Amino acid sequence: MSKRAAAPLSYAASLTVGPLAAASPTTPEQPVMTNAGSLGQGRGRRPLEEAADPSVLYLHPMGKKALRLYAVERGVKVHDLLLEAVEIWASSKGLAGPWRVPSAGPPRRQRR
Repeated sequence: MSKRAAAPLSYAASLTVGPLAAASPTTPEQPVMTNAGSLGQGRGRRPLEEAADPSVLYLHPMGKKALRLYAVERGVKVHDLLLEAVEIWASSKGLAGPWRVPSAGPPRRQRR
């Protein structure tokens, strides 16, 4: 039994996206898009990410679980609860907003 070669640390260099159908030998070679987006095309960032400044919040796991349960019971998102808390705190300190970045699209339908 032979030893298996070690997996590379990153597969990014070997990932390519090409046409689904195999090119025929008579057609010229089509450009292949690499993972790095060498052709200048790509998905890019979503509109909300362009307008917002992301922030990181580290919560105790038990507190985060309680917050998630509270959000589920009320049918809201944890993100909205955290933003509401920031808005209330900021208004008590006299800080002007706005704190929420409006979404670019129409509101999503709520699941029931």
